[in-house]
Amino acid sequence: MGEPTAVGVRAATPSDAPGIADVCARAYRATYRDLLPEAFVDDVVARFYEETRVRSEIVPAPPHWLGYVVGEETNTVVGAAGGAITADGVGELYVLYLDPGRRGEGIGTRLLDHVTGQLRAHGATEMWVSVAEGNDLGVPFYRARGFVERDRVPMHTSDAADDLWSLRMHRDIARSSRQS
Repeated sequence: MGEPTAVGVRAATPSDAPGIADVCARAYRATYRDLLPEAFVDDVVARFYEETRVRSEIVPAPPHWLGYVVGEETNTVVGAAGGAITADGVGELYVLYLDPGRRGEGIGTRLLDHVTGQLRAHGATEMWVSVAEGNDLGVPFYRARGFVERDRVPMHTSDAADDLWSLRMHRDIARSSRQS
């Protein structure tokens, strides 16, 4: 891991939408360019990380969306994350992306810790995340933070016929010593 960073983690505001859209799009492309078909990557970026959509999702709508949180340094978004409560006691991390050049600085862990704290505050005792099978950055990151693979499912934005799969990873957050 790199040197500790001066990146602050906070709830996103509408003015963060361009930075969130940019960092998520660049990170998604960097992560999946050699793993998923280019057309699939383009479709996901266009649907989920377009600035207007991101702006519409800045404001939390608990429990179904707790809003974006950002990692910020000198007024620049360098990471973004967000999650929700999906069932009684169950939280889901929907998004966590970093500026591709900022990996290994602890920013992802800080964003994950923040979202974990939000989920706990809304009563979650367990946490789930979906990670594309073969994602050699994401899978080890989540494993190192206590997530365990529980299932293999078709990617949510894909037909099973496309043969694109996600690993469903889980961890208990009821007794975690991590502070958010």
